[in-house]
Amino acid sequence: MGRGGGRGGGGGRLAFVVAMVVMTEMTWGLGDVHTSVATVAQLVEAEHAVIFALKDYVRKEESRLETIKRYIWGWQDGRADYVHNPINSYHFLRRLTHDFDSVRRALHHEDLTQALRANITSLRGGVEAAAEADVNGAAYSLVRLQDTYNLTVDELVEGDIRGTKAVQELSADDCFRLGQQSFNNLEFDLSDKWYQKGLELMEAKQPITHEEQLRIKRIKQQQEHRILMRQLVTNMAKQSDGQMLDRFSGLGIPISFQRQIYAQHKDVAQVEQLDDYYRRLCRGEQLQPPEAFVGLKCSYVFGKGGYRWLMPLKVELRWDDPLILVYHDVLSEAETELVKRISTPRLATTMVHSFTTHQARRSLARVGKTAWVRRGDDRTTDRILQRVEDMTGLATDTSEDFHVLNYGIGGHYDAHVDFFDLDEKSLDKSPHQGDRLATVLFYLNDVEAGGSTVFPMLGVEVPARRGSALFWFNMKRSGKGDYRTLHAACPVLLGEKWIANLWIHEWGQELRWPCTRDPED
Repeated sequence: MGRGGGRGGGGGRLAFVVAMVVMTEMTWGLGDVHTSVATVAQLVEAEHAVIFALKDYVRKEESRLETIKRYIWGWQDGRADYVHNPINSYHFLRRLTHDFDSVRRALHHEDLTQALRANITSLRGGVEAAAEADVNGAAYSLVRLQDTYNLTVDELVEGDIRGTKAVQELSADDCFRLGQQSFNNLEFDLSDKWYQKGLELMEAKQPITHEEQLRIKRIKQQQEHRILMRQLVTNMAKQSDGQMLDRFSGLGIPISFQRQIYAQHKDVAQVEQLDDYYRRLCRGEQLQPPEAFVGLKCSYVFGKGGYRWLMPLKVELRWDDPLILVYHDVLSEAETELVKRISTPRLATTMVHSFTTHQARRSLARVGKTAWVRRGDDRTTDRILQRVEDMTGLATDTSEDFHVLNYGIGGHYDAHVDFFDLDEKSLDKSPHQGDRLATVLFYLNDVEAGGSTVFPMLGVEVPARRGSALFWFNMKRSGKGDYRTLHAACPVLLGEKWIANLWIHEWGQELRWPCTRDPED
């Protein structure tokens, strides 16, 4: 008892009082407690203490068990999609961090729970544990989805994404978390909206306790401090030199903040327009007039080799200059599953290459996990490489390995180009010699909502469809990069997204894709 009770306040008091009673009985031997009113009074006081300690112990035990029961009851097993619904995923990550911490504390006090704790630890062993940073990341992903797809605060609070309902609504604390994450990532206007919604939910609760009133007052005061901080950060950014700002290039700084910093810059209007086109394409809006698509058609391409005469490729021309093609049903379901299975244990946080610092680093501009599947990993990957040569007529000897990406909650990649536009072509590491001439992007699964690949400068949007492959040339025949191929991966709204990139390099294509001296060719 002394060992088990010593960890909790109630257990310690109980052990102390009972020990005193036992010692008293042993000392008096025959016992004539009744002969002394003072002694009886002391025992009455002692009994009060024992009962208080027992009640306190029972209360804590009941509270402990209620905590565990709530955690069990909160699991919507079979009734909720925690993987593909972003709001559910946020609730799930919060459950694994905040909610389970209370369960862990409840289990910590009793020796009898050691076996259970060990069992839970072993069950979760080998799985990357969710941390506070993961919950914050999920919160910011919701903010990005809200911003890209014009979702309202009320829709997200109610757990409604295009008619798909989450397991529960967002609380005032959730709103404050989303507000803080928005602020941390320079989305100041969205931050204000989330904090106001959180305060609205708190003030709508009746009755409001004194502690809650104090908290509301404190949050409002913090909002005033955030306004001052917003002004300070914006003014400092405006006064920073170009070299300082270049250090943050490619980190996913939101357009709303860039607009304030570069208000007088000559290219700010073009950047805003591209961002507007990106968002509209992600939402499924049509930017080009109908006549722009005249002449774009689907056809069968027989390719090289006798097999393709029996099984021709199904090709859709999505844009003619620069050339953008979609090959339909080029991968079987079994092949897509195999590539995902090889990649899964290799997945790691995606890094982005900075054109100004020439360093790879984490970035909010690209949110997902990536892995490399090498030629020779499986006979299937080698067959896919041969299929690429049949599709494109280009050699894959100097191509990079398959670059597999898995996009989860709000996973996306901001607008970018795939080429490096190297002045000295030998700078590229062997055996991937030369620049990235062309890109083949395989879609490994269907995406329930969102996740399209868009070309903002062309007004082209390509939805993710399992087994299809998107192809385009990054380079002109003159060897210069074609900036019209600027493209982006829209955030995944519902579901997940798996793709595999294959970057085909210049070297080895001399006879298959001849160069010219015309800079516009």
